[in-house]
Amino acid sequence: MKRGDAMILGVALFVAIIFIGTGAARLPVGRAAYVHAPVLVYAEPLLDPLVVTAKKIVRDAGQYHRASALEALRMRASGIIPDPRRFARAEPGEEIPITLTQYCLKGTTRRGRFVRPGIVAADPRIFPLARYVEVFMGRRYLGRYLVDDTGGNVLGATLDIWTPSCSQAERFGRQRGKAVLVAREEEHFLPPTLVELDRIPNLSAVADMIDGLARKEPPLPH
Repeated sequence: MKRGDAMILGVALFVAIIFIGTGAARLPVGRAAYVHAPVLVYAEPLLDPLVVTAKKIVRDAGQYHRASALEALRMRASGIIPDPRRFARAEPGEEIPITLTQYCLKGTTRRGRFVRPGIVAADPRIFPLARYVEVFMGRRYLGRYLVDDTGGNVLGATLDIWTPSCSQAERFGRQRGKAVLVAREEEHFLPPTLVELDRIPNLSAVADMIDGLARKEPPLPH
């Protein structure tokens, strides 16, 4: 061994003896190493858990009923943009509560045909033009009418029945009724218990019947 190597070895032994003697370094002599299980620490939650679900909208069954004539006129006067659901298209066979009025204007209809018995003016958003509706007033059947006209004040769930008599139209006022849109495939088939006004030979009898019903029921406010 060279002299220099002996000196390095001696210094290394001296340093090792000092570390062991002072306790700076400990040699494992006959002792087993203990491994403790991890300790889990739970923090106290600050907020309740947040559960996110899709938004649910509960609609009142009567919330979106079709607008009556008076409601539709008020919307227009107030500049309110109406909800389209308030003017939903009638479904064939659906019984729709309506108000009934009569008009006696002369000339042609919206469809370019002359006014005549058996036609009504309607809001085409609800009752389309060129379609038939069956009209009831109370339990009485008034007939099957052709939607052939419209009107500036004929808005919402209402029908305006044409009559040749302006005095009768004035007496009739505004009444409650119901209307059923006839399906296209049933327009040419009329039940034997019903009568289509276009084919009634004595139209004065129909006018008298409607006039009599109007007298029994007080007119609604305009």
